[in-house]
Amino acid sequence: MPIRLMLGSLMLKRIYNLGDETLAAAWKMNPYMQYFCGMAHFEHKFPCDPSDFVHFRKRIGEKGIEKIFTYSVTLFGKQAFQRQVLSDTTVAENNTTFPTDAKLAKKIIDKCNAIAKKEQTKQRQTYVRTSKQLVRDTYNRKHSKRRKKALKAGRKLKTIAGRLLRELQRTLPENSLQKYQNDFKLYHKVLHQKRTDKDKIYSIHKPFTACIAKGKAHKQYEFGNKIGIITTSKILIITAIKSFQGNPHDSKTIELLLDQMQENIQSNPKELIYDRGGKGQKQIKNTKIRTPDYRPLKRDTAYQKRVKRKNFRRRAAIEPVIDHLKTNFRMGQNYLHGKNAPQINVFLAATGWSLKKMMRQLKLELQKIFLNLNF
Repeated sequence: MPIRLMLGSLMLKRIYNLGDETLAAAWKMNPYMQYFCGMAHFEHKFPCDPSDFVHFRKRIGEKGIEKIFTYSVTLFGKQAFQRQVLSDTTVAENNTTFPTDAKLAKKIIDKCNAIAKKEQTKQRQTYVRTSKQLVRDTYNRKHSKRRKKALKAGRKLKTIAGRLLRELQRTLPENSLQKYQNDFKLYHKVLHQKRTDKDKIYSIHKPFTACIAKGKAHKQYEFGNKIGIITTSKILIITAIKSFQGNPHDSKTIELLLDQMQENIQSNPKELIYDRGGKGQKQIKNTKIRTPDYRPLKRDTAYQKRVKRKNFRRRAAIEPVIDHLKTNFRMGQNYLHGKNAPQINVFLAATGWSLKKMMRQLKLELQKIFLNLNF
């Protein structure tokens, strides 16, 4: 497939908030999309299967997606280079179910059965129907009349999962055992993790998922990856965006974001404005980190207090940017698969934001030209 078709499709997906299959359906009906992707005449059929987007993303990898993001920033020219920038963190949730011990144990049972079937290994018992009923028994555990039964069912599921796992390790041949060694190590970690452990596993197919509490009233915990973001202060161009493993403190994300900004667009801002979560660092290299104090100084006059508040009022402009990325550019949930999927997803979301903003700027400039011609 032509590189312009694949890159153009990736951009259109983010600009118009479309999935792989829905893009193919929209592309067939839209001549502007086809022209953007390099077609010479109108096509009545999408040139490739939508699953090719998965292979293309894997082929170019994180570095290739980062180049696309960098070019989308450099489109703005001098507007992307500002003395003052804004920064904040958010959580990009992964497309996973709410994690419980019972669900994870059931997943391990299903995985063990699938491995045994693939390797043609005979099992004493598969526990397919039994495990389904046990999962149902774990529901509504907080009810006083169901608590005892639910706890017992949860323990039984973990016992069955451990039993099947040990049976596979005994019966599989040596070459097959080496092939599934990393998977078995992950399953053992899930079965033996405790409530108070650190670096727990919350998803079998996305083990990099972390549990992050951001203090939201409507959502106490979010299961995904912490995302750091830097935007310009005036027109809110995203100049750096990065996904982090685990749950690092907000102040620890700033330096890595500034390094990415320096590497991609050779920009070194003089001042970075952060909220109170960024307390702990006053300066990183040549960039001063500004965070609001919890309370004004006693010696400050009313005018000085007002000036300080005004300096940090602009920082709130980054919040709607994050909301738009989640709602309109597919950063709300990460549907991509793989260890580098969170970073690829946020790069593509930021690219969509930049291209949509550039489209608006071009539209306004064209309107001005037409108005001048009329006069």
